[in-house]
Amino acid sequence: MQLSLTQASTWKCTLLLMSCIILWVYVTATPHDQMSNEELYDNLFYWSHRTLGVARKMYKILDSTLTERMCFKNKNNNTCQTTSNYTITNNEDLLKFIINVSNAWIYPLKILAPAVLTHLDAYDGMLGRAVEVNYGNKQVLKGAKILLSRIQPGIEENYYPNWIDLKELRSSNERTHLLAFCKLFYCLRKDTKKIVCYLRALRHGVIKNKC
Repeated sequence: MQLSLTQASTWKCTLLLMSCIILWVYVTATPHDQMSNEELYDNLFYWSHRTLGVARKMYKILDSTLTERMCFKNKNNNTCQTTSNYTITNNEDLLKFIINVSNAWIYPLKILAPAVLTHLDAYDGMLGRAVEVNYGNKQVLKGAKILLSRIQPGIEENYYPNWIDLKELRSSNERTHLLAFCKLFYCLRKDTKKIVCYLRALRHGVIKNKC
């Protein structure tokens, strides 16, 4: 039986709600500010690693299935908005970098789910992944801010780049919005990988300027 437009929309909203509920299962009952530094780090690393996995899967699905390798062919033209020459000299700088990058993704990930719903539909769980990566980024940001406040009280970095390409996600032209998704997913994968890399460096006390 074919669903009406209203029924299909209701079904998609239900899927989105269920995705949110599933995420809550993984949330610890202990508030972040009541965790020890070790617990906070473990929670932070868990969400960063999980978010990276989701970002990788989204890019792979888009590139190999939905765009027929269009993402890979245009990869050299992808200059990410969060690209910067950020100097890392200590643990505080590592956390500031993570906070800056996570802050930068707040708005793009906020509009990602509606954009996916419009153009990519719920193909292969893409909608649920868009919700999950948004939630994961918020958890990383929250944990990193608390951890930094314990190491260096009163210091908080904020970085909000000008995402000039986001409007292309709403384009009715298929090639235009697919290329915009390619760039967004490419940069998301790249940035979440950097965060995991810097968190590993934080664990082992090895300062890295490049991940």
